Parts: sequence; structure tokens; C-alpha cells
Amino acid sequence: MNGFSKRVSQILRPGTGRSLVVAVDHGMALGPLTGIKNIAEMISRLDATGLVDAWLLTKGIFRYAFKPLNNPGVILRISGGATIAGPELTREGQTATMEEAMAADADAVATSAFIGSPYEHETLVGLARAASECRKWNMPLLGVVGLGKGNEEKKKDSRFIALGARVAAEHGADLVKTYYTEQDFDQVVAGCPVPVLIAGGPKCETDLDTLKMIHGAIDGGARGIVMGRNVWQSPHPEALLAAVHGIIHLGFGVSEAADLLDEKISLC
Repeated sequence: MNGFSKRVSQILRPGTGRSLVVAVDHGMALGPLTGIKNIAEMISRLDATGLVDAWLLTKGIFRYAFKPLNNPGVILRISGGATIAGPELTREGQTATMEEAMAADADAVATSAFIGSPYEHETLVGLARAASECRKWNMPLLGVVGLGKGNEEKKKDSRFIALGARVAAEHGADLVKTYYTEQDFDQVVAGCPVPVLIAGGPKCETDLDTLKMIHGAIDGGARGIVMGRNVWQSPHPEALLAAVHGIIHLGFGVSEAADLLDEKISLC
């Protein structure tokens, strides 16, 4: 096992080849959102379940708020530099170095590429440069596929999502995070030569909707989920995490996962 394989095994669980990743990198662009205002507390709560395979987080949160008791994988976000208050949220650049990632003993790094946005070229070139640096250090790269303003409907278009996933892999991503499409998601996975993880996306209306989305993605070939709002903005985040874990790693159907969710909630 080389350094690359060792790090990937901290992200994709060897027994299943799948992953339950919790993302808490939202504050870099959106500020202190509900659920992660006290981010150290939420990390501690979810870490205590022992069900999180890996965390996606920024270098600031890693340094000041990340104190896990377990040994989860760490995916360090290395792109950013734009906020919701600015003129263009997709204008990201490099915000952390490979040396910082190595010093943090990260298991992977993540950078965004915004397909169809005014900054498509810049962010794709940034992803490709990050991939080149990652190769030097046997560091896995998670390509985070985003969309520009006005492209919300394209999240539902499997052909457009397949384009973004393939492009991220072609530019050097070892793993791809992208949106789930209810129709033909298996074609998104089929067209991407590296493992695909779905983005949790905007908050679902109910926890059951979240479970249905994740089950559909796994059925379509996804290797897991990178979820944020849908877990830490849930009324019962620990219970939902257990149900999601059941789908990803135990092969639960939606009804089994929903039953587990209800059982966990009743014990709260």
C-alpha cells in the first residue's frame, strides 16, 4: 500500500468502498449558518457517533474547531476566496497549499470547478494545477463540481451533471463530488472513471426526502455522499446520520433506514 492508497482508505471505507462524508466548509462563503454557528459543538456531536468516515473542512476550522475523538478521514478544502456578499461566488482561487495539507496530515484535498460559470476556465485550471501538486505527494484530490448562477435547472439534467463529473476527472480529480439527478444518475456514474460522491445539496424538506435521495444515488452507483445542511440542520442529526450510515454501509432500503431513524429519535 502506497501513500495514495492509504489515504484513500481513510475516505472510502475498505469494507464497502463507500463513504459518509460530513461537510462543514460552508462558513468560508456563507458565514455562521444555523447548525454550525457553534461548529466545534456540532463536530463533536457527530464525531461521537463514530459513523462519520471523513470530514470536509477548511484549514481554519481544522485548526480551531476540529477535535475528534475518533480517527476520521480529513479532506482539506484548498479553494475559496469568495463570499455570498461579493459579486461572484464562483470566483474561487487557491486558499491553502499542499504543504499545509501535509502538515495537517490530511487524507485528501478538495477544490472546486464551476462548470458553466463565468469562472469555469479559471477554476478548472486551478483544479488541474492542484491535481499536479497532489501527484507529487500521493495526495488524493476531490473535485467539487459547482454551477454558476442561473444554472439551477441544470442540476436536474443528467447530461449536464455527467459533463461536469467527467470534466473534473479529466482534469485530474481522483474523486468527484457532484449533484444527484433523479433521472439517469447511473449514466453520470458510468461516464466518470473515478468514484462519484453526491453533494447533499440544499436542505431537503424532510429527513425522509434525504434518505430517498441517498438511496437513489447509491442504487445509481454513487460511492457515498458529502452531506452538510441535510445532517447538521436536521432536527435529529445523530439519528439521521445513523440512518444514512445504514443505507451507505449496511445496504438498507429506504423503509429500513426510516425505521432506524424513528427508533433513534424515540430514544432521544
